[in-house]
Amino acid sequence: MIDRTFQRTPARRHRCAGTDLAGVSSAFATQCRVIRALMLRETQSRYGEHKLGFLWALLEPLLMVSLFVAFFALMHGDSVSGMPIVPFMITGIVPFNLFKETLNQMQTAVTANRSLLGFPQVTTFDVIVARGLLDVAVVLCVFLIMLMLARVFGVEWRCEDPLGALMVCGLLVMHGMGLGFIFASLSPVVPSMRQFGTLLFGRPMFLGSGLFFTAESLPTAVRDWLLFNPLLHLMELMRDRFFHEFATSHGSWSYAVTSAVVVFASGLLIHQAMQKRAVVGL
Repeated sequence: MIDRTFQRTPARRHRCAGTDLAGVSSAFATQCRVIRALMLRETQSRYGEHKLGFLWALLEPLLMVSLFVAFFALMHGDSVSGMPIVPFMITGIVPFNLFKETLNQMQTAVTANRSLLGFPQVTTFDVIVARGLLDVAVVLCVFLIMLMLARVFGVEWRCEDPLGALMVCGLLVMHGMGLGFIFASLSPVVPSMRQFGTLLFGRPMFLGSGLFFTAESLPTAVRDWLLFNPLLHLMELMRDRFFHEFATSHGSWSYAVTSAVVVFASGLLIHQAMQKRAVVGL
């Protein structure tokens, strides 16, 4: 005799599958609404309460690019390795901010939004992702505006491979978000992690990631060490994709992609393992 008590008919299997799919879809839609609401709240608190607002997000990199353009124009003329100096600086400093600003904002997301974590719909994942996505959107807008301003002021440029440049931006975001998840998850438990992140990924990374130079211009011994930094590969690939005057022999797509995937996956795994302890540690 075959016990049919627990046998599931095709119709019941179909209904259960449909119910599961509907549940997943509903949960995903709810999470998207939560993240959107958090992004709007973050936008209001960050840009709506200050007189300059969003303008400061543009002025800061604009002033930095202008300063370095003036300095390097005195030292090297109007080009670097054949590339016009203004777009050369823009394609270094602003894409680097995709990494730096995403990391900086995400690592404080849990501690800065502790009051919201009392709501059952809001998780640490939501507050971290909301901050990261907002900064990615802001920096990409700044990137486009600065390139347009350069064209308005008579600086000629043409992006040879927009899709390739966008892929580099995506890899920079993956690095920034991966490290952001790591530091956001560990900072409530180990507060010194924030200082460690600032020390390691602040000025040393800023100076060693190829924002102001090409890998080919470095002495071989220095270049071999700096090429362990995946951001240097990404800066080389950004210029390679952007300028027809430049072709890199040192930027590696495989190294950059592997690094981005490992860092991003590590960030998600550490967050999954530490999210409950992170809330308790607040």
